[in-house]
This record gives sequence, structure tokens and C-alpha cells, in this order.
Amino acid sequence: MRSLGLALVCGVFVLSATARAADDASHDLVGDIKIKSADGKLGVQTMTLDGKGNVVALVAPPRAFGAPVANVTSEVHVFSPDGKAMSNWKVNFHGHAVNTAPDGTVYVGGDGKIARYDAAGKLLDQLELPHIKAAMENPEAKKQAEAQLKQQKDAIEANFKRMKEAKEKLEAKKEEDRTAQEKNLLKAYVQSLANYEQTVKFYAERKVEDVLAQTVGRLRIINGLAISARDVFVVCGEATGYGYAVWRLNHKLEDAKLVLGGLSGCCGQMDVQVSGEDLVVAENTKHRFARYDRDGKELGAWGTRGKETDPGCFGGCCNPMNVRAIANGDVFTAESEGIVKRFNAKGEFVAIVGFVKLTGGCKNVAVAADATGDKVYFCDQPGSRVIILAKKAAEKKTPE
Repeated sequence: MRSLGLALVCGVFVLSATARAADDASHDLVGDIKIKSADGKLGVQTMTLDGKGNVVALVAPPRAFGAPVANVTSEVHVFSPDGKAMSNWKVNFHGHAVNTAPDGTVYVGGDGKIARYDAAGKLLDQLELPHIKAAMENPEAKKQAEAQLKQQKDAIEANFKRMKEAKEKLEAKKEEDRTAQEKNLLKAYVQSLANYEQTVKFYAERKVEDVLAQTVGRLRIINGLAISARDVFVVCGEATGYGYAVWRLNHKLEDAKLVLGGLSGCCGQMDVQVSGEDLVVAENTKHRFARYDRDGKELGAWGTRGKETDPGCFGGCCNPMNVRAIANGDVFTAESEGIVKRFNAKGEFVAIVGFVKLTGGCKNVAVAADATGDKVYFCDQPGSRVIILAKKAAEKKTPE
């Protein structure tokens, strides 16, 4: 039997992660849902629950850091709360995020777009996100792209000219007069010039629109998607730098407004969910989760860094990765290592829900719970499955 072990974390002694999860978890692992695309090539990337407690999973290519993958499709798979397959449908772009509205509408975000489906998978509409389109059409952004392209072309042409002149200078020297170093250098110039010819050709054909598309590529990756009764919140990269921004739109995907900026996320992970009209954000690089109102005003933040499962700490290099709130305001957090915790609406620790050992490093571990929190689900991305946790019988509330 593994030793329980004690560690001093955040000023208190706590049981090790493995021991505490086994002894103190409020939920048991009762099953999992293994999910693959129709051709078996793609795995589940993220998931959510609809209003009936059904699991809605997004099956897609892995989300890249720089830009979406072009000319690919994704799939939405729906399962009953117990994991029985119910329906699935295709999405005609690289999907990155999925969530459901209170009325059961399914939203899929990715590649700068949002598609809306009814609960049966019928496409209602698909729109380009207006703030991303605006960034593409921004005159100032176009000027910057033009300047960047000119700078790149000038640098490539200058290097090509320099190497060509150096090669010609060596070639003008009689072979018997060349040193061994000069002979090797000449060979290197010949090879480099052959490679550079392709680079020169690439930049000669490159257009301002290509540079602009690359520049706003991070904006086209939809890192998170959350829907309240009133708003749609979209998380994507910022136009400059490496931070993340949260945009608020109405349900018609109009009136885009930036409500949060400068968020930092590890390994491209930035999860945002709603609690009523408020936002709950997994600020993983700060080892905390925070609550903001719909206009981006901070209402509170909870958590600090730690090595174990202490209620006030989040372990690893950057956790929690994902969050989810239920009707009473309780917040569930998930860490890359497979630890799920529960906090009440005041941000106070309630329980370690469960611990399932996961492979891989920093990653999306989307978490969701039914209305009571008795059933909790979270995404094992490397294993392409959704794990089901159920509250232990002794822990369930008896009706009054």
C-alpha cells in the first residue's frame, strides 16, 4: 500500500495528491465515454453538457498555437448522461470550442467563426466573428502588414545578393589557389543559394493579405466559448502580443465588445464559463480562478500556487486549466493532472471531487457538472474520452 505521506503546502499539512484523492474524494469514477470521429482518425478535444445533462463533445484536429488548420472538418457527438450515443453531426471547419445555450442551442467556435445548431444538429446559422473580420479590414493593420512584408523581402534579397557576391568572389579565384576552408565555404554558398532561390520566390509571390492573415491567425483560434441567457462570450488571442481577450456579443453574434484583455494562458489554454450573467475565468498562470461581471469588472479571485491538493492551492506549472459553474453558483475546477475540485459561490473550498491520472502535459481538461453537482464529467484529451464521476452514496443529500 502506498504511503499516505504529508507535505507542508500553503502553511498547512496536507495528504499527498494520490492519497487524498483516494480517501477524501466526494465522487467515484463510474465510467467513461470513448469518442472518435467516424473515420477513427480524430479524438475528442473538449466537451460540455446541455440543459438536459447530455454530454456534447467536440471531435476535431488538435488546436494549433499559430492558426487554425485549413480545409478540415470537425464533428459534434452527443451522449446521454450515462454515455449512450444519441446523435452526431459534422462541422465544416476546424472547431476549437463548444458550448450550449440555456435554450439548448449548440455553439461551435473555430477558425474565426461560430456555427449554431439546434439540439438535433440542424445548422441554424454560421457567421464570421465581426471583431476578427474588423481586424482583417483595419487600415492600420494593413499598413503594418505592408511594412512587414517589405522588410522581409528586403532582408531576403539583401542576404541573397550578399551570398551571391561572396560566391562569385570565390569562383573568380583559381581553384588551386583556394584554401580548404574557401572550398568548403564555396560549397556552402552553392547550397544556401539554391535554398534561398526558393525563399526569394516564396516572398516574391507573397501578398499583403497573406501576412495579414498570419498576423490575425491567433485571433481565429477560439480558445473558449460561453453562453448566458443574455450574452455570448468568445475567447481568442489579442491582435498584438501573446495575451488573450474576451469579447461579448449578443445571441445574434452582433454588437461585439471587448470586455477583458491581457489574460495570460499557459500552452494556449484559456477557459471562460458563465455563472448567471457573470464570467468565471481559469487564470491558470496565476494559479487561481476569478469572477468578473459581464462588463469585465473583477468581482473576486481565489486560489494560489501549491504542490499538492490543499484546498487553497493549485498544483503543476499552470492550473486550474478549466472551470465550470452550476446553478447554485458552485464552481468546479480541473487541473491538467486530472484533479477536480469544488468551490462554493463565495470561492470557499468544498471538496476534492476526484482524481484520475491523465497523461500529457498542460492541456484542456474541460469540466462540467449536472444541475446538482452529483454527476461530474471531464475531458481526457490524450485518451480521447470523457470521464464520468458520480457522487458517493454517503455523500448524496437525502430529501428533506
